[in-house]
Amino acid sequence: MLRPRALIPSVTVGLVLGAVACNLTPDAMTTDSGGSDTAASTDTTGTTDEPTTGGPTTDEPPTTTSPATTDEPETTTDGTSVGTDTTAGPTTETGTTGPDLDNVTIYDIQGGAVPENSVVTVKGVVITSPVHIDGDGKGTIFVQDPMGGELSGIAVFLYQEVAMNFGVKPGVIVDITGEYTEFFGESQLQVTSVDAIVEVGQGEPPAPAVVAAADVATGGAKAEAYEGVLVQVEGVTVTNPAVDMSDFEVDGALLINDFFLFPQMEEPTVVNGQEFTSIAGPLRFSYDNHKIAPRAAADLVSGMVPQAEEHTIYEIQEGALPVQTPVLIKGAIVTSPLTFKKDGFFIQDPMGGEHSGIYVYIGAKAVTVKPGDVVDVEGVYDEYYENSQIEVADAAKVVVTGNGAVPTPEVVSAADVATGGPLQENYEGVLVTVENVTVAAANMMFSDFELTTGLFVDDIFIAKADWKLPMIGDTFTSITGPLTFGFDEARLLPRTPADIVP
Repeated sequence: MLRPRALIPSVTVGLVLGAVACNLTPDAMTTDSGGSDTAASTDTTGTTDEPTTGGPTTDEPPTTTSPATTDEPETTTDGTSVGTDTTAGPTTETGTTGPDLDNVTIYDIQGGAVPENSVVTVKGVVITSPVHIDGDGKGTIFVQDPMGGELSGIAVFLYQEVAMNFGVKPGVIVDITGEYTEFFGESQLQVTSVDAIVEVGQGEPPAPAVVAAADVATGGAKAEAYEGVLVQVEGVTVTNPAVDMSDFEVDGALLINDFFLFPQMEEPTVVNGQEFTSIAGPLRFSYDNHKIAPRAAADLVSGMVPQAEEHTIYEIQEGALPVQTPVLIKGAIVTSPLTFKKDGFFIQDPMGGEHSGIYVYIGAKAVTVKPGDVVDVEGVYDEYYENSQIEVADAAKVVVTGNGAVPTPEVVSAADVATGGPLQENYEGVLVTVENVTVAAANMMFSDFELTTGLFVDDIFIAKADWKLPMIGDTFTSITGPLTFGFDEARLLPRTPADIVP
């Protein structure tokens, strides 16, 4: 099944940075990294499942000190945090314990010597990451004490004015004044004024600290000590390429996160068993997990990539293979034309029946196939929003080996293959026919319509000029097409107007 209004692969064999995303939508098939119900998003500033590093988000319950309606501390009109005692914190000048808050170190903060919500100044720290800008225009960077090592790094959350007006560049040495907070367990400095960051020099980010993956994974022996620090793991293998839309997992249960890569359109694509010579980036704490956030493509150095092995469509659709597995399907029959945007088509095992069909995504690659072609397809199996598909990285991986008859469509009950129907999963990707159906609703915006059984009918193969929306109450003798899942609904996809019989 697919993500809202999209059928998109997120991986190809090997490491492909500048990830390809595919949409199989009622109106168009487009590239996207986070679709919506109404339109493809143009905001590539952040992933949908990662919170920013300032203020409560929908993934965590708001605390009593962070109102649910904002992701920042309540402020007065002059920018001073309400309820924050800017003079709080012991100082050495008066002989009490604790650091001088006007000149603390990151080590002091991360070592627990500074009370939370203190306004502090850290001096001579080096910026170690690019800026991540969220959907509200607020930003996050990481800084580190030049001496490096444990407890030397911290996240810095930049209010909108700061994020948009401060020229962030890794290697710049700065003095920073901000409020020390713990945002759902991640230490950070919140900076509300451009004047609170002063550039004092130029340098280079420190070399990443080489650490063991298990040590900095969630609950690892060194995870807290290296939070916010630029770290590097070496010689790791992918154990779960799709933990969620933002993370993949390597040895030691360590998560790798696309916090900086997604806005740069450099998301890695990985497969099961892929090896990385090294992965580097600041160690974040997000969604109750420690995770490395590579700063750019160069922070991921790929090693060996597993080769595709021959499998059947039945194996894929019956759940015998993990996602992001390289596969080679031989002797399948093409059951549809290319989509109207020419970026995908359906194939089916000649034996037909349940679990016999799947969608093939080719993106912008020039592939020429037609219904009835017999093909060998090599790519990566993925589940994108629960829609099974094979993602092809190279047009040469689709080879036409012959020509045969298109399989006879399986006649099924529209109610059985509608969303949640008992046979919906079984016939996903398969060429089916539903008979004697009635229109319940039509959607002009997305050019789809719904049958009284709850099954949707969509137009991804048919040009707008040839697609006529029916009226509510219209009946059809039959409708034929591959069955898919998109926008949280099962959808039948007529291949030509002739597939819709009055």
